[in-house]
Amino acid sequence: MNFGDNMKDKVKKVIEEEKINPNKTYQNPFLVLLTGNVGSGKSLVSQLLSKELNLYLVSGDYIRNIIKKISPEIDLHREEVRKINNEVCLEEIKYCIKNRYSIILDRSISSKKSLSTITENVNLPIIFIKLISSEEENIKRVINRQEKQDIIIPHYGHQETKSGVVTEEEYNEIKERKVYDLEDSVYSYFINTNTSLEELKTALNSIIDDIKEKYKNN
Repeated sequence: MNFGDNMKDKVKKVIEEEKINPNKTYQNPFLVLLTGNVGSGKSLVSQLLSKELNLYLVSGDYIRNIIKKISPEIDLHREEVRKINNEVCLEEIKYCIKNRYSIILDRSISSKKSLSTITENVNLPIIFIKLISSEEENIKRVINRQEKQDIIIPHYGHQETKSGVVTEEEYNEIKERKVYDLEDSVYSYFINTNTSLEELKTALNSIIDDIKEKYKNN
């Protein structure tokens, strides 16, 4: 067994032990995707939607964190690590489809390539949300991760979604690598995350109500 297969098996074992399955199934499951910069609030939005809509949360950060705990010296930017992360995310989505859970993917889908990878492998209705946030606020949140505990909302699926990005330098490195080439027409909703938690919850409530209405007979 090579490094990739061995690591993937270990990651899946941890997920199996820690995950919390939703208490609701859907006759026709759907997938919620997000676009947002580092620090834009993807994890918080994912947790809030998971809680309110009974969605299984799949987190790329959580998978990376497991890999880092298993192998502390590993370079998380290594291509093999990204491959494991992508494969585990897809396998988790397929697990949800098999069990009729709807899903929210807590990672930024920002390019045509990343979106097509999902649509080519997952045959589900997609609800696509774009998070609007300022670079100044994003960097502030990233730096504050060193001192403040992230807000954790009780949710389903993957449980530890804390990002490892804690410096402005890391933020800028990721920003340079990321491709943002999706047209606004692909999105179902837009939400401003440069707000307080209460204002964010209020804004999300209209999206939650709309999704519940669309899937009320599901």
